[in-house]
Amino acid sequence: MRRFLIPILLASAVVCYADTTVKTHTVITDTGSPPNVQSQSELRKVYYRKGSMRRRDGVPASISNIANCDTRTGYLIDLNAHEYRNYKVVKFWSTSNMEDYLQKHPEDAIQIESKTIDTGERKMFFGHLAKHFITTTTRPPDKNDAGGEETIDAWYIDHEPPDHDCAPDSVRTETSYAVGTAFVMPPKIARLHHIGPTPSGLAVERTLTHKTAGGKGLADRIITTQETVEELSDATLDPSLFNLPPGLHENPHLFGAK
Repeated sequence: MRRFLIPILLASAVVCYADTTVKTHTVITDTGSPPNVQSQSELRKVYYRKGSMRRRDGVPASISNIANCDTRTGYLIDLNAHEYRNYKVVKFWSTSNMEDYLQKHPEDAIQIESKTIDTGERKMFFGHLAKHFITTTTRPPDKNDAGGEETIDAWYIDHEPPDHDCAPDSVRTETSYAVGTAFVMPPKIARLHHIGPTPSGLAVERTLTHKTAGGKGLADRIITTQETVEELSDATLDPSLFNLPPGLHENPHLFGAK
């Protein structure tokens, strides 16, 4: 799932759900790619969750990430380099915390309009009935930004998402997180005016279209992200999957950390 709002300062208890494995395939297309850069890229990832433990692997699995939601600590792992480093798991603000912050720092608020419709279509995925929601999010142009529009066209099933960031339940139920927007990046915060239902559950097919208005005669830039869940399993996972692999040495500066 995306993290577009400030995910800090609020600790929450983590609910223990059944073991879950989710394998995803993502295709990203960017019309604004430079001429010497491929406009389309593909990613495959595997997410695991068992109680308070989380793991995310790239495919092929050269980069891994293991997190403990109880201690809120984790490991970033480069299997090719046989290195790892420790990190602290982010904490999330609730909507009320964001509003409290914006009352003190109104200059950081960005007005965002969003609307979700339930198309009424239903389809089966992995033995679960999926609902089809389409969400449109708009940032009006202002003196500092040309504005743009995002559309999320997705099918959702009633199943917990892989949740690699140890997110509290509010992240799945509060509209500010469930909708989100790439038009607002920290330290700014989206002040969301939302109409319609809040999509929830696991998005098994999801297409995000992010269009930024072009300026001074330039064409709009469109980034399209298509994510598909290829496999979903609730089979019991071996606890050792969440142990730091043997034979690694610590590198505190791995992946550019200071």
